[in-house]
Amino acid sequence: MLNRTACVVVLAASSLLTACGADTVARTGFIPKSVPMSKVDGDTSSYKAKGFELSQFGKVVVEPIQGPPTDEGKIDPKDMENLRARFQTSLQKSLEATGGKGDRTLVVRASITALKPNKPLLNAAPQTQILKRGYGYAACEIYATDGKDGQTMAAWMNTQDTQRFGTEKLSELGTAQKACEEWGPAFRAFITETKSK
Repeated sequence: MLNRTACVVVLAASSLLTACGADTVARTGFIPKSVPMSKVDGDTSSYKAKGFELSQFGKVVVEPIQGPPTDEGKIDPKDMENLRARFQTSLQKSLEATGGKGDRTLVVRASITALKPNKPLLNAAPQTQILKRGYGYAACEIYATDGKDGQTMAAWMNTQDTQRFGTEKLSELGTAQKACEEWGPAFRAFITETKSK
């Protein structure tokens, strides 16, 4: 009888932990619906046009970052502007050296599509982190088009959750700030990766 009770308690606790984790944010429509995205893992989806290589483009233009939604978490406008600036800088630095020649331009558009701030007071002690109630997340969508004909060459979307052992949980916008700094290098890594045959 004791074993059965213990088993029920363990199952209930594990389902609670699963239920409280943030889900991957669904596609919002910022990336055109005509782009056939494929799931990479639980947090990321992507698309790359056949034959696309960054080195085919002599210049990259990153348009101003869109988002995050103003109705999420009552975020101060100055904080939102800071997040957009971090994301913009991250993309520009990551894409400034294309290694390409010629007059083709790659136009990159990106948006912070969802944002839930952390609740630092709920993340201060290990015992209050178990259900992840104080954890936030941030999500983005990025796509790159050929500046000449508008064809979508690559698209990438990602959701980043607060990590239990990271320090970003101790700041309201820590997860979003970390994500904004990491999305640029991650997008470059995606568009420059070569698949093994």
